[in-house]
Amino acid sequence: MSRDYSEILSTPLRVLVVDNNKDTAKIYKDLLELWGYKPILATGSGQPLLQDAKKKARESRCQMALVDLRLIDDFDNQDQSGLLLASQIKPTASIIITGYGTIQLAVESIQNQVAASFIIKGGPPEEIQEQLKRVASRTSASERSLQIGPPKTILTLAETLFEEKITTPCRDQLLDVLARLFPAAHSLTLIKMNPVSSTSGFAEVPRPRSVILKIREDGLQPVIVKLARRHKIETEVERYNQYIRKRLGSLSAPDFEEFETLWDIGGIKFSYTGNIEKTFEHLYKNEPVETIQHTLHRFFAHTWADHYQNARKVGNASLLELYRQVWEEDWIKRIETFPPLDPGQVMGPERWLRVEAPDPLAWFRQKILNDPDGPIGRAAETVIAVTHGDLHAGNLLIDDSNNAWVIDFERTGEGHALQDFIELESDLINRMLPGSEHLPFYHRLCFAVTAPAELGLLENDFGLAEPVNAKIIQTISIIRSLARECTGITDIHQYLVGLLFNTLFRATIIKNTSDPSELKSQYRALMLASIICHRLDHWDEPWPPENWLNLK
Repeated sequence: MSRDYSEILSTPLRVLVVDNNKDTAKIYKDLLELWGYKPILATGSGQPLLQDAKKKARESRCQMALVDLRLIDDFDNQDQSGLLLASQIKPTASIIITGYGTIQLAVESIQNQVAASFIIKGGPPEEIQEQLKRVASRTSASERSLQIGPPKTILTLAETLFEEKITTPCRDQLLDVLARLFPAAHSLTLIKMNPVSSTSGFAEVPRPRSVILKIREDGLQPVIVKLARRHKIETEVERYNQYIRKRLGSLSAPDFEEFETLWDIGGIKFSYTGNIEKTFEHLYKNEPVETIQHTLHRFFAHTWADHYQNARKVGNASLLELYRQVWEEDWIKRIETFPPLDPGQVMGPERWLRVEAPDPLAWFRQKILNDPDGPIGRAAETVIAVTHGDLHAGNLLIDDSNNAWVIDFERTGEGHALQDFIELESDLINRMLPGSEHLPFYHRLCFAVTAPAELGLLENDFGLAEPVNAKIIQTISIIRSLARECTGITDIHQYLVGLLFNTLFRATIIKNTSDPSELKSQYRALMLASIICHRLDHWDEPWPPENWLNLK
């Protein structure tokens, strides 16, 4: 067992002590150390004591707290400042200790989930120890001896979820959030998804600090769990309840069971029927086009159909604003601050000079950001619908009947009705595509996806009709035909603008450019973005330009 794993597994539980009597606080501190806990003492009196308690609970990510009921004035019958503090330092689980409480107050505070337990002062120390163990058994993996593995997977999760500035002891939040998600479990087996090309084995694309995996509780059928930063989990729960619960028109919809959040991270648990062993990426790479078409048609035209049926048309819409509402500001800031692009690195100096395609980042800043009312970034008429908002292949799980189960609803909400189709196509081209390292092949694909005059089938394959290459053209045709069928939109212009946004989002989120494969992926995305920009600038001219057709 590695040292890092041992530290995560065996870190002493951190217990905050808040009492306005310094001698009493010292007694609690000594007892906690004797019992194997790590005490954190709040200091001061009156309001400064409360402020120090909140600060230390946050800084130390305390799992539990011993809190006196009357922290301001021991002789004030109305003083319940300890209960107020308990509500303010969650997710710390507080045990209220007092000589003035009533049974009614204790029952109400526990029922309202303000306090985890209530103890009358003056009893034997063993009573406090017993309550600490009882509360810890519900909130801590180590206290109840919950077995979680394998160790290597836990370390990978910890490295993904936590920033470097967070100290190692606080990484035990990972185990604790799992303990809270599975309160009756004796053992949890963490199972990597089957994303084919992922290096970590989790279902993932470039995504900051979140993972999706399967977890088997005590040998039972596995469930899907997403682990992410706390605010992301809270947002996802809110959006699931607003847009997904009882709103998908298919049995292939995950059932949200519960969620838990700690100081830095949280988790959300979904159950499902059927046997899910693969993502859409695996389906695409291993199944025939007919199966892919059946799966996608069932998802878009049945599972998600109610959202398209309840869509609304809008005129003169800013596509930038529609995508900004879903992705917020981060992607704009990345594009604005992206290092100056060397076109020769992307396509090669000679090829770039011959193509004369624009720098897509500079083009985006000039024609989209600096000209928000210009014709390129607006749609004369489009459709607004509830979209998934992050429909890459890793978020489409495929069961043994080839039904698609969508997960990860953090960005779900109203948006451009074409967005989910565009996102899936973008992921297919920019991340999943075999052979994208072969430049002539990739150029022809870029020509093909930007050529159509309206949304639908790709009628010109630009030499990609041979079986080894035809699958990508056929799959994109399926996606675009479904987009037209489900949304009623025929305008390819706004589809290509959305594809440009997705491609730049993908290119600028890649950070590990020391990895040759990641750098190459970034260059390919920028190449596609550049070609889309050129196409939008020369819409009424023959496509592609004659001098592009024989690029070597």
